[in-house]
Amino acid sequence: MAVITRKRQRMMAEAAAAVTALLPEDLMIEILARVRVSNPLQLRCVCKRWKSLVVDPQFVKKHLHKSFSDITDLASKAMEDMNAFQLQLNYAPALAEQQHEGQEEEEEEEEEEEDEDEDEDEEAHSLVNELAQLDNMLAVIRSLKECLETIKIDVQAIKERVKSLQIFLQIYLKTVSSTSM
Repeated sequence: MAVITRKRQRMMAEAAAAVTALLPEDLMIEILARVRVSNPLQLRCVCKRWKSLVVDPQFVKKHLHKSFSDITDLASKAMEDMNAFQLQLNYAPALAEQQHEGQEEEEEEEEEEEDEDEDEDEEAHSLVNELAQLDNMLAVIRSLKECLETIKIDVQAIKERVKSLQIFLQIYLKTVSSTSM
């Protein structure tokens, strides 16, 4: 990994300042509003101009609109994952029941065909069937667990975005109220 020297950092900062000084404020606000950052307050640390742009009402309006859109998209994804989980949850008992019924039918057919001498083999076969059924249930449970993890991640992302937005709005309102006094 390359180490950036102070001289290089200063040159990069000067170049960035020169570029941002050339762009009109409306265009800079549009660019900043499109930057994918969970916390727009981080943008304030770049330079003085960005610090003032981040609390500009036009930027705040664009950022709020984009944030609400992102949160809505995240919520839609979470709902889709939740619906998929619900379907899987409803399907799991039915699948287990079908497997159990199928195994019972096989056992009844085998019982009719087998003699009493083969009771031990039948019992071993029954245990193997029960083990297979447990393996299937474990697979279903793993699948349900994966769905729950996905939902948990979706909800956590929504929570982080909303919290970041709340902090941003609190700081914006403090800035507006302090400048209006």
